[in-house]
Amino acid sequence: MRSLLALSLCAASAGSLAQSIYAYKSVHTDGTVTYSDTRPATGAPVEQLRIQQNSAAIEQQGAQRVQQMDANAKELEKKRAADAEAQRKREDALAKARQEVADAERFLTSVLQSKKNATPERTHAAREQLRLAREHLQQLERGGL
Repeated sequence: MRSLLALSLCAASAGSLAQSIYAYKSVHTDGTVTYSDTRPATGAPVEQLRIQQNSAAIEQQGAQRVQQMDANAKELEKKRAADAEAQRKREDALAKARQEVADAERFLTSVLQSKKNATPERTHAAREQLRLAREHLQQLERGGL
């Protein structure tokens, strides 16, 4: 009884170590030989071939796929982190540009309201500063840095 149980366990474990794949071999009337994983539609005589594939090779392929997927996941995570950093930098640059526009507007207002400092040169410089600040902000809002 024990030997029958041991024999059946050995047979079961041997069956799980190898996976069978079937291929079909057909010889045509002109002598050419064709191998296929599907049975040919013609009525030609076909020999069914059983190919043993080691489960260790299958497990190794699976392990390689898992490693590749892990590498892909890490690469995606790095890309997401880089994208998040770029977005943060863009938002910081936009905030700085908006502050520069607000500062330039305040400076122009103070120049225009000051009788002492409202020289044509100073007014022109303040307007030019505001124009440049607005251009820079617009460029950033369009996506440029």
